[in-house]
Amino acid sequence: MKKMFTFLATAFISVASYAQFTVTYQVDITGYLAGGATLSPNGIRVGGTFGTNQGSVAAGPMVDWTPSDANSAMTDLGNNIWSIDVTYPDASSQLTQTYKFVNGDWGTNEGTDPLNTIAVDGCGTDDGSGNINRSYLLSAGTVCYVWDACTACGGSNVAENVINNLTVSPNPAAEVANFKFDVNNASEATITLFDLTGKEVATKTIAVSTSNNVEMNTANLSAGSYIYKVFAGDKVATGKLIKQ
Repeated sequence: MKKMFTFLATAFISVASYAQFTVTYQVDITGYLAGGATLSPNGIRVGGTFGTNQGSVAAGPMVDWTPSDANSAMTDLGNNIWSIDVTYPDASSQLTQTYKFVNGDWGTNEGTDPLNTIAVDGCGTDDGSGNINRSYLLSAGTVCYVWDACTACGGSNVAENVINNLTVSPNPAAEVANFKFDVNNASEATITLFDLTGKEVATKTIAVSTSNNVEMNTANLSAGSYIYKVFAGDKVATGKLIKQ
């Protein structure tokens, strides 16, 4: 009986160890380089609360806010798209991942210009020191943005990237928020709003065309910040919506 119990316990631990999901973070630096930036020899990296959320890459665990760490290095996919696959335990699902893209190390990162569109378009939050960080409500998927902007990647080298040119207006919203986006290779899209605890507060599914304009009723939401996710096919785009 003792041997059977030990076997079952070991089997349970083995199965539990595979309860995880992966998020692919990508960034398009085409415009960033065109504006005169020089790519660091260390390439593009990520910094954020990856350690707190128990994120890891194939080489091992990640560290909070440390782009100089080797496990924060992104991979050059070509055509100025950089990518990193981060795996999380299921326990981290629906937690908020705060992060930003970094060119080599701090001092050459997103979110330092108060006029950048991460702040203006509402897909980032101020860290209290004048820097703007991106945020993502954790679930499996691919998140791809243009450097220092809320615009989703549109590079043809990103396989099956089906959500492009996502905008949300007005943001802050009062009665309604309009989600505009382009979709390829998907028959429907779902827009879901979550409060900052991860609780779903509103959702809407539509049959999509190439270009879409979806109105979400926000009149009954309490004032404050919400995370939105737009799902189409196997891709997801995310950002922050403020309710007045």
